[in-house]
Amino acid sequence: MLAVLLITGCSAPASSDGQETAPISHAPVEQMADSLVKDLGMSELKEVKERVLYGMFFETKKDAEDNFVTNGKVYRGEDKNADTVGVFETTDTDKCLEYLNKYLDTQKANSQMYSPEEVFKIDNAILETSKDGSVVVLVVSSEIEKAQTAVSELLK
Repeated sequence: MLAVLLITGCSAPASSDGQETAPISHAPVEQMADSLVKDLGMSELKEVKERVLYGMFFETKKDAEDNFVTNGKVYRGEDKNADTVGVFETTDTDKCLEYLNKYLDTQKANSQMYSPEEVFKIDNAILETSKDGSVVVLVVSSEIEKAQTAVSELLK
């Protein structure tokens, strides 16, 4: 009897019509970021080190007790190039979006002073979440429509 209870307790959740629904699953964020860089032809971007990722984007450390980003991968342009591809796994979507918007605001302010041609890209950055809110994607690119399509495909 215990075995039956354990097995039924592990089944997929049922939808309102009684059918089982599969939980949403995603490819690892590292693969998602790599895929976006490849699909968008942004191979010139450099991968950001993990410790820099958490400090630059979220003002924390990966192992911090209050960290809400459990995993992530980011590629950025060098010098005054604002191009960015980032994919983040999060436990708090709103907080993640808040920090990413703050990052974009800082990048925009810096670009206005040092590389105004990058402001358009930052103003039109793509910042989307998966349907279940566990993944957040950031893309800064001059090819806005192509980037939007790639992000939508990735998150569907």
